[in-house]
Amino acid sequence: MEKDQIIYRTRTAFGQSGDIGFYAIAAVVNEMAAQGISAFRMSVKLLLPFYAQKSHMYEMKKRITGICREQGIILDELQAETQAGVSQYMAVVTGAGIAAQEQKGEREPIRAGQEIVLAKWIGMEGTLRIVQEREAELKQRFAPVFLNRVDSFRDEIFAGKECGVARASGVSHIYQVGEGGIFAALWRLAKDAELGLEADLKKMSIRQETIEVCEYFRLNPYQLASAGSMLMITGRGEELAGALLQEEIEASVIGSFKDNNDKIIRNGGERRYIDRPAPDELNQIFMKEKDNERH
Repeated sequence: MEKDQIIYRTRTAFGQSGDIGFYAIAAVVNEMAAQGISAFRMSVKLLLPFYAQKSHMYEMKKRITGICREQGIILDELQAETQAGVSQYMAVVTGAGIAAQEQKGEREPIRAGQEIVLAKWIGMEGTLRIVQEREAELKQRFAPVFLNRVDSFRDEIFAGKECGVARASGVSHIYQVGEGGIFAALWRLAKDAELGLEADLKKMSIRQETIEVCEYFRLNPYQLASAGSMLMITGRGEELAGALLQEEIEASVIGSFKDNNDKIIRNGGERRYIDRPAPDELNQIFMKEKDNERH
């Protein structure tokens, strides 16, 4: 009898928000769902600054326990400790799961001509985290109804449903956009496939709230953390996008693979090459916070 194949994934998240465990867990869950991995188990370690209050530590652990319960995840271990060398909250999450039978073998390689479907909106994770990190400042700039709409992004960060629809449509190559945003994801995707690609900026779904928050902080939304946004590779892009839309999931065909090494973004009549992945734009928010602390 063939033994089950156990797959492990580890991701970290950091910041001043007590919700960082949510983002690290979502990143792991989505990556595993993209690979058709089920039977999740998880261990979480929280590192907090030495001045962190015990009540805050308790609240963070309570939130993580609740998230795991909501997602049907067995929480094997949850540790929290303070360290003098830590200046922000940090969550280190390791997930373990069993690969579906069809995922154990070799997948067909990605081929030139196949299309790239984007499910959901880019930059949701980053927008949420920016609002949580700079809430007091943004309350001076944006109306409560605007910030409430951003808070609703939280319901879109887990992408199990999207991955399920794609797999039911015969898709085997699914990738989370994740850290570094859509530009980084497309660059890595082309590099791993050893192909070129061409994508249309205007077809990439993005919420108006993300645009406005990024404009306020002068950030590039296409290089912003995007857990929950998924790229799906298929020979029938419009058919897959239609299947997702039928399930009320935002989706569009944003590009295709080419038989070369060029990685190109179109924006109307303009064409530009995708650069190597740059640091996530969230880092600018954290750097500004450190500068403020120094002054």
